Amino acid sequence: MTPSRPGTRAAPRRRTYHHGDLRRALLDAAVELLREQGAEALTLRAVARAAGVSQTAPYRHFRDRRELVAGVAQESFERMGASIERSVHRGDPGLSALRRGLAAYVRFAREHPAEYRVMFGAELAQRDDMPELDAAAYGAFEFLRAGIAGLQQRGLIGAGEPVLMAITAWATLHGLVMLLLDGQTAVTGRSVDTLVDAATSILLAGMGATGAPAHRKV
Repeated sequence: MTPSRPGTRAAPRRRTYHHGDLRRALLDAAVELLREQGAEALTLRAVARAAGVSQTAPYRHFRDRRELVAGVAQESFERMGASIERSVHRGDPGLSALRRGLAAYVRFAREHPAEYRVMFGAELAQRDDMPELDAAAYGAFEFLRAGIAGLQQRGLIGAGEPVLMAITAWATLHGLVMLLLDGQTAVTGRSVDTLVDAATSILLAGMGATGAPAHRKV
């Protein structure tokens, strides 16, 4: 990215679209614009300009700005879910798998903060009219719920409603992520890894995990 002068934002790199997948080109341009200028910069006109297409081209795939933002959020949920799954399946399937999955959630948010804010922003909180986005968002949550239920079946987590446990874990990690993204955790003097480890240990203790290592004092 070309450095910008203090107090200014870098102009997005203009793409030249020739042929192929127009939707893909528009979403790629939208993500680049989002990362460089924030969600407020996501307009159909701006994305068309960044993708190097006519101002009317985006309407072939997106009815309005909200559908464009939903497309970015949907792909981000899918990428986050895939990242979590890879981390979970990378080693032992026990409690450590849950730890890896929760850590992967935080890592994705920190590596893609602009996308994360759009994924969980108020603009898309109501998405009954967007089944594909809703399915992508629910899929990530369902993976967590099913993982917790599986650990219960193995006797590694205590009794309780898996959905409520998953919501609690999600709420805890989401709260930590937002504090991290807003720079509010610096006051603790603790590293991100320490904070994630502490949150995960406390969650496991609350779930009645058996054989979980005791939370270290930090």
